[in-house]
Amino acid sequence: MSVSTPLVFRPSFAQRAMAVLLFAGSWMVGVRALAQISERLPLLRASLKVAAAAGEPTWSFWVAVIAAIGAVVVGSLLLVGTLLGVLLVEGSQVLVDDLGLSVEHNALPAPLARRLGSGRLLWKQVSRMERSGLFFFVVRGGGDPARREGASREIPDPVLRFLLVDQLERLVTMILERSPNLKHE
Repeated sequence: MSVSTPLVFRPSFAQRAMAVLLFAGSWMVGVRALAQISERLPLLRASLKVAAAAGEPTWSFWVAVIAAIGAVVVGSLLLVGTLLGVLLVEGSQVLVDDLGLSVEHNALPAPLARRLGSGRLLWKQVSRMERSGLFFFVVRGGGDPARREGASREIPDPVLRFLLVDQLERLVTMILERSPNLKHE
């Protein structure tokens, strides 16, 4: 049995450039918002002290301070999410060969890459292919009936996830054609 060279599916230059532009734009907006919040916090603090000295209610100032801190926390999480998205797009590749399908996330540390869908499945192990949320394409294992019978102690099949690849239609068609245990729902 001869094994041919695997096909490699990666995001196109335009898809990678769009991810980098979204990343850079979100960081610019986030830094600008953080600068505006940090400029206004001393004014809020002074207004809070004046209102407290005058005996007026200060709950509206506390709400503004808590909202500003909440905005910084949510913005920070979004910025980390955009960084993760760029690393997923930039370092991802899907390899297809005669034996199966492999997804690699090279820009991420190995434990995080495995958690986000890096791994390998043989064609007979592929049981489902679906779209997860707005972003990920998911290929699930567990399709090999012979392996399922004796799978009491075996490691479960990985769940492969990838974001974008060039020629996505071709990749999906190859998965559909080569997976004998793929279930259509």
